[in-house]
Amino acid sequence: MHTPAPSVPNNLRLRFALLLAAAAVIPALAAAPAQAHDALQSTSPAKDSTITTAPEQVTLTLSEPPTDAASLNFSVIKVTDSTGATLTDGKVSITDATLSTTVAKGANGPYKVLWRAVSADGHPIEGSYSFTVQDRAKSSTALDPAPSTPAGVATATTTADPAAGQSVPPVPGPDNSNAPVVLGIAAAIIAAGAGLFALSRRRKASRNTGPLSG
Repeated sequence: MHTPAPSVPNNLRLRFALLLAAAAVIPALAAAPAQAHDALQSTSPAKDSTITTAPEQVTLTLSEPPTDAASLNFSVIKVTDSTGATLTDGKVSITDATLSTTVAKGANGPYKVLWRAVSADGHPIEGSYSFTVQDRAKSSTALDPAPSTPAGVATATTTADPAAGQSVPPVPGPDNSNAPVVLGIAAAIIAAGAGLFALSRRRKASRNTGPLSG
């Protein structure tokens, strides 16, 4: 005589199915952190820092190196200064997990860094941060006021003289080209006067010594 197999309660079957599902999910969950995207570990200049000299280079270090050299085609580091001017040329170099780019000189104030890279799992990652440049040499040059003049002190005029620096022409001397003529006339007048004076004296003398009467 055949004896039927004992039936398994439904609640036991359900528990067994849940255990099998959990056994399959747990390894996947354990492997998930290894497949997570890379993260930005550090930057130079540091995030939210204030530096006294504009940087010549900006570097970003990820938690893992990019997958391969082809990642360079998708890596971007763009740096702008406080005026909005772009200070990078678009060229990014990668050494291990560090990305870097050269930076041109910019104005004082906040700098913004926009970046994009390729995670070790092949997925793109991106972000942004800022730092501040406060170069005192630039500030003093740009903001130094003109020296003030103390009250009560007269100031010299600053009007430019168009003739300044040019040689002054000599004052022309008197024109003596007619001097000989003038001297000749004067000599003639003197000579005529002397002749008239001598003639007058002779006539007077002849009157006084007229012919003797008999």
